[in-house]
Amino acid sequence: RQYQRRVHGGTVYFNKLFPMGVEAMMEAVGLVASGNAPRIPQDHSQQTYESWCKSKDAQIDWNLPVNEVYNLIRGCNPQPGAATTAAGAVVQIYDCAKDQEANGEPGAVVAVDEDGFTVACVGGGVRVRRVKAGAAKIPAAQYAKEAGVQVGTRLGQ
Repeated sequence: RQYQRRVHGGTVYFNKLFPMGVEAMMEAVGLVASGNAPRIPQDHSQQTYESWCKSKDAQIDWNLPVNEVYNLIRGCNPQPGAATTAAGAVVQIYDCAKDQEANGEPGAVVAVDEDGFTVACVGGGVRVRRVKAGAAKIPAAQYAKEAGVQVGTRLGQ
């Protein structure tokens, strides 16, 4: 079975945005030092603020389409981790892949193997690869074995 894997929030930040920010800062420092920095007043009517991604923003709704669940998980990696519950305990998911062939009730585990487990969503599933259910992030297969996750286990209830 082929799983689709893409970049996540951490790779976008560290591989793209952070280097662009360093480059822009170096350019700005050079312009200020040379006395050539443009003086453009800010239009305060256009200002916005986006706070840090918090746990309340990272709750997984397994009833959403697979693309939305997949993108939420990627966007919450490396922090705060997309959250769901299993047997009443919070589980944060950090790494996943889309599985367009998965089929089942949203929130139900539909496959478990040595690489992790797959949870059904609307229109497919998410192949969970890395989680945190305690103090440290661990492979999803290890979590499934230790927590007793099996086909039919319901997440998010």
